[in-house]
Amino acid sequence: MPSAEAKGTSFNSMMKTFYTVLIIIGIIILFSTVGTTSMDSLIGTIVGFSLIGAGIALLICLLLYNIYANQHSVGLGYQRSNNPNSPLLMDKRNIFMTGLYTTGPFLVLLLIIGYIIYLTNTYKVRISEGNVAPGYVSFTNVSILLIMLQLWLFYSAMQQDNFKDTGRLDRVYSMLLYFIGIINIVSVITLYIILARYSTDG
Repeated sequence: MPSAEAKGTSFNSMMKTFYTVLIIIGIIILFSTVGTTSMDSLIGTIVGFSLIGAGIALLICLLLYNIYANQHSVGLGYQRSNNPNSPLLMDKRNIFMTGLYTTGPFLVLLLIIGYIIYLTNTYKVRISEGNVAPGYVSFTNVSILLIMLQLWLFYSAMQQDNFKDTGRLDRVYSMLLYFIGIINIVSVITLYIILARYSTDG
């Protein structure tokens, strides 16, 4: 009968495959619609962002679960430890900080994606008819590139030994992800202003 650790490793592997597939398919769909504003392209944009958002939501759940599992030394794909000084066995404050550093940037990213989906859906008729300022396409592309940069940074963080051992995101990567997220928030707010305030339909 498989051990709890083996089951946890299998679960981790399955979830990683699932969220990776969702994100990759979403990226492919998204890049196939970049620079175009037809109704079909906008629907594709919404679908692409939705898949990426779903993948990130699963990723957040997995990260939180691993933090919980490590605290209880369940070892879901990570090291087990009986050492009370081990980073896997954390007090409540450390659990909170670990959650903040590890999942916080992705919660910000998820909110950004959700708001972009909302804006695209709300103003899709105006966008498809070309009744928006030229800056719409530029700022949409900026937001997409920033999202891709955040995903690439997370992939890089996953290759670090600390993440492989503990499931905890390195603080440097976390701060970079937060910083890019703040820039993206500014970009999305600008996108809203363009869509809501600068119509070219006369």
